[in-house]
Amino acid sequence: MAKWIWKFGECEIYHSLMLHDRRQQYGYPEPVVWKMYAPEPVVVFQKKVTTEGGVFHIRACGHISTTVQTGQAPWEVKKYGGRTEILLEAGTATVQIRVSNLKTFPCLYVDGIIESDESWEADDLSMNFAPVGVSSLFTDKEKTPELFPFSYQPISYIKKEKLEKGVLFDYGKETFAAVRLFHLTGKTVRVNFGESRQEALDDEWSVIHFVREPKEGELSYAPCAFRYLYVSDESAEVEAQYEYLPLEYKGSFRCEDELVNRVWSVAAYTFHLNSREFFLDGIKRDRWVWSADAYQSLFVNRYLFFDPEIEKRTLIALGGKAPFKRHINTIMDYTFFWIMGIMEYYRTYGDRKFVRQMLPQMKEVMAFCESRESADGFMREKPGDWIFIDWAPMDKEGALCGEQILYARALECYGDLWEMALSEEGTQPGEMQPREAVPEQTAETAMAMDTDMAMDAGMGIKIAKVYRQKARRLYELIQERFYDKEKEVFIDSYESGRRNVTRHSNILAYLFLPCSEKQKKDIYEKVILNEEVRQITTPYFKFYENQVHCLEGNAELLEESIRSYYGSMLETGATTLYEEYDPSMTGVEHYAMYGNPYEKSLCHAWSASPIYLLGAFRLGVQNTGVAYETFDVRPNPGDLKSFDGKVPVPGGAVRVCVNEKEIRVCSDIPGGTLWVQGKAFRLEAGKETVVKNC
Repeated sequence: MAKWIWKFGECEIYHSLMLHDRRQQYGYPEPVVWKMYAPEPVVVFQKKVTTEGGVFHIRACGHISTTVQTGQAPWEVKKYGGRTEILLEAGTATVQIRVSNLKTFPCLYVDGIIESDESWEADDLSMNFAPVGVSSLFTDKEKTPELFPFSYQPISYIKKEKLEKGVLFDYGKETFAAVRLFHLTGKTVRVNFGESRQEALDDEWSVIHFVREPKEGELSYAPCAFRYLYVSDESAEVEAQYEYLPLEYKGSFRCEDELVNRVWSVAAYTFHLNSREFFLDGIKRDRWVWSADAYQSLFVNRYLFFDPEIEKRTLIALGGKAPFKRHINTIMDYTFFWIMGIMEYYRTYGDRKFVRQMLPQMKEVMAFCESRESADGFMREKPGDWIFIDWAPMDKEGALCGEQILYARALECYGDLWEMALSEEGTQPGEMQPREAVPEQTAETAMAMDTDMAMDAGMGIKIAKVYRQKARRLYELIQERFYDKEKEVFIDSYESGRRNVTRHSNILAYLFLPCSEKQKKDIYEKVILNEEVRQITTPYFKFYENQVHCLEGNAELLEESIRSYYGSMLETGATTLYEEYDPSMTGVEHYAMYGNPYEKSLCHAWSASPIYLLGAFRLGVQNTGVAYETFDVRPNPGDLKSFDGKVPVPGGAVRVCVNEKEIRVCSDIPGGTLWVQGKAFRLEAGKETVVKNC
């Protein structure tokens, strides 16, 4: 089947550019704050074909010029310029189609005797042909990849309230929609889009607002986020079209506690709103793609949509292009999460081709990181860097513990990805042996290897060995410098002398650093359960803290966290989950952030973690191999009496039903193991396994 094709990554780069240029704030466009990349203006597409002869048709975004070459002699090369219908003679030929597009990006659709698909190659005239980019979203020749294929659905407000000088429309819940106003009588009309009623009625501080002159009594607005819509015209009427990506809800969760069910449902809706061209952080204030937010979205997606395409689009867009000159989103830890995210993608879907296509940009990113290392191998802040980790006070003097942990993990993932991408199908890291002895190498010599020359299994093993060794050395140095033997936990900075302890550094150590069982126990008891250590207030890092609770077997705390944190958030009237929440606040205090009264995102992707946590630690389904070749099912009721749900996996789903009497599991695929009270039960595809819940 014919598909639209483009130079790998260019479609995602283009839509990222468009997305990040759409942000509106306080009546004005708000340009992005990090380095953006643009598509190549000219791309050559080629394929060697053997046919019985016939006609092929060309459709492109841009100007075209076609060459058909059957041999090396001048008379064996035919040029067709901008013709869109070409007769191909029987035999073998190399078809080259050059596309120029200065407005969007070059892309191509060919059908007839030959068809454009993933078997073609593309080059930006740098003499480096590589497999093209494709997407299942772009197979219709009438719908070019320049326009992202969202779906639309008319939605109606549930309440219209006439005010002194205007009208307020309430849509009942947060949404993302294009708006058309009509029956307008005023010469100038102000429109405030509000996530809350108070924001919509605040002319000074509503984050998204416009003041325009109607034409023939009408105004139209590109899709924005809102629940409430204030129009400064008492005659106004409105039509709205909900814009969304039609993703299938493949995961589910239900239990006897309706509050937990409601949190799951609102989390799913929140996540769906933020799943668009890419995984967004939030749909109102930023509408931007942030790497660490996206990293968590990979886990939520795995238990809700199980959609690999949005993961690929997001990872490509975040990775940028060569030359890579600044950390992703300007944030050091976000660059590391990007590399870790590619590893998570591979482990989930087993897609070696995608990882192979990402290797050149991963090499660019890793070279940038290594160029900024200190002499001891640690990563310290340099001009232009943002050392984030979370919105919380930390001792960031010198090397910050959490950053080093994530860098070491990224180094390890980078090495593993090289071996995975270049190894033979069916083998995993460490299983392959090089054809010849591997000499000791430094990271610098490994990075100097030309990517094209490295595309074989032996070279993959060599690079993997270098970076695993480097990661191990860094792990050891972190233990030596940041582990406080007196406190028996990790400190933020050894250079400041303050020996400051935070949950963040210790949670990252627990999850990503090779720690002893004693160290993990100490972290849990002396930091996580210690009320004197400053609490985490963002759902972003609650994601990781709740993982630690579950891994420590303190299962009941998951429901307690969901009820007290997310449940009380819903009591404020939330219809989607907030960026950050403090139960001690009241009223409009909940909407303030970054020094402004309504800048908190009330629909934020990183708050959808209950989807992942309930799927992984209640239903208990966790991938233990690559692409679920092996997986565990470890149901844990916590303080619930019964629950049931479904976790999507490649080729189907795993269904889990637990009550006080029994556990029932049915998997569509082989490779699973059900664990109940330390006993293992092999799961057979298509056959239900029932174990008495003693």
